[in-house]
Amino acid sequence: MGRELSDYTLRQIHADRIVKRQIDELVGLAKGALLDGVVEQNEAEGILGWLDANADCLDTWPASVLYDRLRAMLADGVLDVDEAGELLGLLMQIAAPAGVGVAAVPSTLPLTAPAPEILYTGRSFCFTGVFEFGSRAECHEAVMARGGEPAKGVTKKLNYLVIGSVGSECWRHSSFGTKIMKAAQYCEDGAGIAIVSEAHWVARLR
Repeated sequence: MGRELSDYTLRQIHADRIVKRQIDELVGLAKGALLDGVVEQNEAEGILGWLDANADCLDTWPASVLYDRLRAMLADGVLDVDEAGELLGLLMQIAAPAGVGVAAVPSTLPLTAPAPEILYTGRSFCFTGVFEFGSRAECHEAVMARGGEPAKGVTKKLNYLVIGSVGSECWRHSSFGTKIMKAAQYCEDGAGIAIVSEAHWVARLR
């Protein structure tokens, strides 16, 4: 082999540098959007526009997840409250230190132990956080297809609270942390709410 790098290798090195620079910029955008603790629609639209203009990174985490999720959230032209909460959690995960796994679920989450059986018929399910499975609507559809009922909030009559895996390690500081703490408090008061991880729920969708 000669000393000179091949044209292909040089192009690949250049392409990798472009993607790394774009991902670094995206992390910076995520951190900027989190400064006030709220993600506004104009911020979401701005990030989506940036992703459209920096397509080289769209096959690389976190752009690969964020782009599809933003397009779905803004498809109707409105970022509603639930979508803003999901987006906040996802941006927190993106802004987290390198090496934090996307699907990491820390032991500090107040999950029901042992993990319960998942029954659907006549049971209510509340979803909180950001899900690798898909959007909140897709999670609701999966529950309804199996005879379950989606619930918008946490009450003492709720059967299951399912916590999304993306950004779960930031749960205490996220917009969806209040639902988790509320469910945990209800459980301490004797309510029969099962708090489960996305991984546990998905594994029992068959």
